[in-house]
Amino acid sequence: MFQFISYLSFLTSGLGIFFTLYLVFRYYRFSQIFWLVSVIFAFVYIEFYTYALTSRHILNMLFLFRSANLLPAILPIHLLFYVKGMLNPDQRIKPLHYLHYLFPLVVLIGIMPDLLLSDQEKTSILENFYLHPDYLLMRPVGFFPPAFLQPSSMLIVIAYACYILYLIFSTEKKRGEKFSYVNKHTLLWLKLIAFFVIIYFGMEFVEYRILHDLHIYATISQWVKCILGISLFSFFITSAQVQENMDGCILVKNKSLPSLDELFPKLLIAVQAQPHAVTFDSKLKESKAFLSADYDLSVMAKSWDIPPSKLSKHIKQYYGISFVELINRLRIHYFLQQRASFNQYTLETYMYQSGFTNRSTFYAAFKKYVGVNPSYYLKEMNEAS
Repeated sequence: MFQFISYLSFLTSGLGIFFTLYLVFRYYRFSQIFWLVSVIFAFVYIEFYTYALTSRHILNMLFLFRSANLLPAILPIHLLFYVKGMLNPDQRIKPLHYLHYLFPLVVLIGIMPDLLLSDQEKTSILENFYLHPDYLLMRPVGFFPPAFLQPSSMLIVIAYACYILYLIFSTEKKRGEKFSYVNKHTLLWLKLIAFFVIIYFGMEFVEYRILHDLHIYATISQWVKCILGISLFSFFITSAQVQENMDGCILVKNKSLPSLDELFPKLLIAVQAQPHAVTFDSKLKESKAFLSADYDLSVMAKSWDIPPSKLSKHIKQYYGISFVELINRLRIHYFLQQRASFNQYTLETYMYQSGFTNRSTFYAAFKKYVGVNPSYYLKEMNEAS
């Protein structure tokens, strides 16, 4: 029985590590992602602890003993900060919000005696656990009495997750249908991860009660937890729409959206009569070299046979914007020019054809320079035409 659980937990924790690395390397520019990374890492650690405990590998990693008890106390706080940051990206965490960490602090102090046990004492406890699976539930956890810390932590996590769901739904109601439409994919992701936390720790609680009352492991709950975790990771990675708003949901303002012509970068009035500026502008736009994914400042400087630093100054002088903004706006303009044929291929096909190398860069640039996400802009433009 233990062997089956250990394999399942190891698989889930391994996939969770890859997912965590994916988030870090793909979205490191977005501050909110690190709250999500810490939440996913907490699940990974809990599953790895389950693997180490049930496979007996913990006997060679005694420093892990009882450490997983701290994660359920921290996880819901970081999930709350993540969801709040996504719903209200302009708001910052206030000093008062750090009072949420009082519970994890109490847990850390409470389990400290078990963390500081000698290796011989930890080994003795674990050997008794392998003889009697409910042994860990029958003895105190540090300063906490038996059968107190685990169930109370699980119920607190579930309470946090229910509050987070309420927060999401109340924000939707408050912001209105337009907000819900613009952010529907991201709101779906936030709801999914909140529901996942409720079900995951609900299964943990069921597992705990069965072990406590019947003295056997409920393997079906481990199945449910692991399958849900793997499904959640897969959904995020394969859903480009979820990734549109990794830097926070869009709070639509009462202003008109920029037209296609307004998005197209133009020479500043002060330099429109300068021959060099006009030649530069026409060559850049007519050659469409910016559609190449490898087109950067050094490549452009080489084609003009001038140093990159000097070219960067010229661009700032001619357009009043940086090289990155110039190229991204040209690519976005080209992308939107293909709108009439969008039903032939996926949006990603046109995105790559426009010179963008990945979805996160495209969505971040689109939101920065257009003000809304692509799906909303395209909907508005289609209705207008």
